[in-house]
Amino acid sequence: MYPTKLVQRLTKASLNQLKYWNKTGLVCPERHGRACSYSFKDIIKLRVLVSLRKNGLSLQKVREGIANLSRLLPDDEPLSRLVIYTDGTDMIVVEKGRYFSAITRQRYLRFDTEQISAEIVDMPSAPGGSASEVESASGELGVV
Repeated sequence: MYPTKLVQRLTKASLNQLKYWNKTGLVCPERHGRACSYSFKDIIKLRVLVSLRKNGLSLQKVREGIANLSRLLPDDEPLSRLVIYTDGTDMIVVEKGRYFSAITRQRYLRFDTEQISAEIVDMPSAPGGSASEVESASGELGVV
C-alpha cells in the first residue's frame, strides 16, 4: 500500500484529482481515518487516467470507456493489463493482439500499408502486365 504523497509523485495526479476520483468512485483507495492508501493496481489505473486526460480525452469518455471495459472483460481491474491509446476523442485498447474502442466498442484492424505496398512493388509483373502498372497500383493503397 502506498501513501497519497508518493502516489502523487508516481502518477503526476494532483491532490484535487485524487480526491475527486476517490469521491466519485473512479479510484477507491483504502481509507485510514483521513489518510488514504493506494494499491499497485490503483497506481496503474491512476497513471492511465492521468495519461488519457493529459492527451485530451474527457473525463466523461474515460468513465464510459472504463465502464465498458469492466463489462466486456472478466478482470476486476482491466486497466492494469491493457495497452490503451487515445487520440483525444477515443480510447483505443489492445488486448491479446485485438484492437477496439473502449467507448464505442468498435473493433479495429491493424495492418502495415507500407509493407503491403512494398510486397506489391516487389512482385513479378503478371503475364501481360508491366512492372510500372504494378507500381502505380501500389500508390493507390491506403488505410481502410
